[in-house]
Amino acid sequence: MTSTTIINRPLEYSLRLFGAWPDSSYSFLKSIIWSTIMATFLMFQYWYCITHIRSGLIDLLDGLSITLSNSLVFLKLIIIWLHSRTFYGILTTVFEDCNNYASTVENKRIMTDKAMLSSRISNFLIGYFSITFLVYSGLALVLFDEDQNGPVSKQRKFLIRMEFPFEATVSPRYEIILVVQFIFEAFIVYGAATSIALIAVLILHVGGQIDLLCQNMRDISRNHEKKVPQKLTIKDVVVRHQRIIRLSKNIETVFTYISLCQFLSNMLVICFISFVLVTSLNTEQTTGLILKCFPYYVAVNCEAFILCYTGEYLTSKSERITQSVYNFLWYDLKPREARIVLLIILRSQKELILTAGKFVNLSLAAFANMLKASASYVSVLHAMC
Repeated sequence: MTSTTIINRPLEYSLRLFGAWPDSSYSFLKSIIWSTIMATFLMFQYWYCITHIRSGLIDLLDGLSITLSNSLVFLKLIIIWLHSRTFYGILTTVFEDCNNYASTVENKRIMTDKAMLSSRISNFLIGYFSITFLVYSGLALVLFDEDQNGPVSKQRKFLIRMEFPFEATVSPRYEIILVVQFIFEAFIVYGAATSIALIAVLILHVGGQIDLLCQNMRDISRNHEKKVPQKLTIKDVVVRHQRIIRLSKNIETVFTYISLCQFLSNMLVICFISFVLVTSLNTEQTTGLILKCFPYYVAVNCEAFILCYTGEYLTSKSERITQSVYNFLWYDLKPREARIVLLIILRSQKELILTAGKFVNLSLAAFANMLKASASYVSVLHAMC
């Protein structure tokens, strides 16, 4: 039997793992443990960036890009933990919609299509991010960096660039740190993939509910031609429209600052990796650096594109409500029913949007501006060198 649930197993496991799933066991304890672990790792990463600020720019930006990506996942978790009640309400609404609005064959088909699409998005992101992580990890341990004087450094390398307050390159301490870094970064990559997938599937669910609303409007028009009473159907349309508006507002409340952090972090990381790729063309490690950084560069661009496309998708779907209600034969209804439909027309003219910190409306235009800004920053860094 095909599932109509928009939240698939990988997303559920990720939310349970990080203590963000409703009624999950020891959620507060999980948030404390993850906060301690991630704060400790990030402290060592930022310490490395600070102590190596005078070293080679490629080495610094490469380390800083991973540090920003890990910091982004930590910030996302903090925001979700702080808005846990609203986030739980969003998930509860999603599950109620999946259970209550799949009664007819057409409704079930729409919701099943959205569930299948969300599952494909989640699996694609998790799969690609995992491949990127494995390629980056393997090449990070194989490639050697050039220090500020030029010779190649053949000392033991770590998966994540960190500065420790003790000698970390001696055995077995080095091997233990390497294994811990691999496990930690694997969880971070899993969290990064599922977090961007979560935003996409929630907006997909809103789009599916809008499709069901438009389907109801078409059913009212067909029933009107058959002289079927429309009072209950119109009431259902009003309730569903209000539910869609409330759900989109709750998603905006939880994810607006997550989107802002994602937007700024992606812009900086795209800039840093682009600079590393451009600068590496004049070095002896061109092939290795491109193989290591280019999949990561594509993954960050994919994150930014999906984030901005969700805002574009939500806005375009909200415009469908206006078109469907406007094309509806509301003028043939009874005066009482017509006034209700006119109120829906007025409210639907206010578009549903997804913003980045209330500053920027997420759209494909915002994605293009992000790429332009990153390119300009790359040219500035290149000029400084």
